Amino acid sequence: MYTRKQTKTKCDIVVDEVLSMIAKGVYKENEKLPPERYFVDYFGMSRVTIRESFKKLSMLGVVQIKQGEGTFVSKSDPSKLIQPAFASIIMDDLSVSQLYDARMYVESAVSRLAARTITEEQAAHLDELLSAMDTEVRNRDTDRFSALDIEFHEYLAEIAGNYILSAIYRTIKDIISKYITKSNLSPEVVRVSQGYHKKIVAAIKDHDSEQARQLMEKHVEIVRDNLIERIKAGEVPAYLK
Repeated sequence: MYTRKQTKTKCDIVVDEVLSMIAKGVYKENEKLPPERYFVDYFGMSRVTIRESFKKLSMLGVVQIKQGEGTFVSKSDPSKLIQPAFASIIMDDLSVSQLYDARMYVESAVSRLAARTITEEQAAHLDELLSAMDTEVRNRDTDRFSALDIEFHEYLAEIAGNYILSAIYRTIKDIISKYITKSNLSPEVVRVSQGYHKKIVAAIKDHDSEQARQLMEKHVEIVRDNLIERIKAGEVPAYLK
């Protein structure tokens, strides 16, 4: 079987190394980076390559290029440092099963932490989100429901209070949202998902971390299995392109 060989361009090498430096704290938030000539010498690459590399870093939101002033590290956000790694996996045809396995581990941890840390104000906002999703279930508006679904899970990650988990979820969410758009979820799948959302919220509000974890894992498992069945039936592309 033919396997496509992945090779990194010079630009990719520079981007990966600078991302690593920022992640390790070599260059910190709002810090001005050395001039272009420094990186030309450091990497032994041309000005054109360095310039294109920093344009890519700017597009990723990792650095900000200010004309006449220099290049500065943007506000630190772990998800921006993680995204390039996920992008390379996508090009290697990340399977739905692998993606949802990753989602299950992240969201089960998120639900357990949320059950421990949730406040009354956060619980009230979850109730508002559930009410809004109920409306879209009744309206059978799967597109609007999907948007609220993503917001719901992202808010749970925020409640969990773990910055790294939240960043990882936002990164996975960006990929998942593409699958959701392509999956054309049926009203029945939406109804079942909403039922799990309500049970998960009830467990979190009761501070029952183990019940919240179990319900979340079952919820993600059902969504995953439904999507895989649709892929087998040819209704959804097996891989993102």
